Amino acid sequence: MSAIALIILTGAVCASAKTPSHEFHFSYGCYESDDVRVDIIVDDNIVGYADFTKKEIVWAIPQVPAFAKDFKKQAYEFAESSIARCHNVLGKANKADPGTPLRQEAPDVSIYTRYEDEENVINTLFCLANHFYPPTINFTWTKNGVEVTEGASSLRHRHNKDGTFHRISTLDFTSQEGDFYSCRVEHEALKQPLSKTWELKGKTRSSAAVFFTLSLVLSLIGVGTGVFFSTKKPN
Repeated sequence: MSAIALIILTGAVCASAKTPSHEFHFSYGCYESDDVRVDIIVDDNIVGYADFTKKEIVWAIPQVPAFAKDFKKQAYEFAESSIARCHNVLGKANKADPGTPLRQEAPDVSIYTRYEDEENVINTLFCLANHFYPPTINFTWTKNGVEVTEGASSLRHRHNKDGTFHRISTLDFTSQEGDFYSCRVEHEALKQPLSKTWELKGKTRSSAAVFFTLSLVLSLIGVGTGVFFSTKKPN
């Protein structure tokens, strides 16, 4: 089970520096599973993170400032050194307070689309899991009850100010009336997976069309009544 035993947040890491217009620092999280995550934060925004598989810093913003590009190698070296630091801190924490249950917070889940509901339009579904802890979480998309992976992707988790996390999974699709899509979320704080479903609702006629139809019906009733009274002979 992967779980955070310790998180060192903004301002708690000594490796920090200031530029004339931006504040830069690292934050890193230590996991019982030996996983370590290191984020690069500028002005309270996560702009990059360490990818220990690729052995490099991955930028999470479209345009990287010049000063950030210059220290990319040094940033990864610091991130890599955090692995040993995390193991050391975790060992001390476990000895100081063995057997302490880890914090768990179940996620809130919501689902919504990029564009308004319309048939035969390329759209994107967003599945947001929020306020969960620890950060390990899994998303599964289904269409009409069948799992789908094409067009699905998940963004990296982000920190909330209260120490919990949020993460978004997306699914690109073409909406068809009658189809329904579900996002299933699995997290260790949940007793069972949590699912949210979206489907394209049938189109409703506009108010103008309804008014026209109603007016037409009333007009026909009026014409029929007039014909009845005009043709009816007096007693």
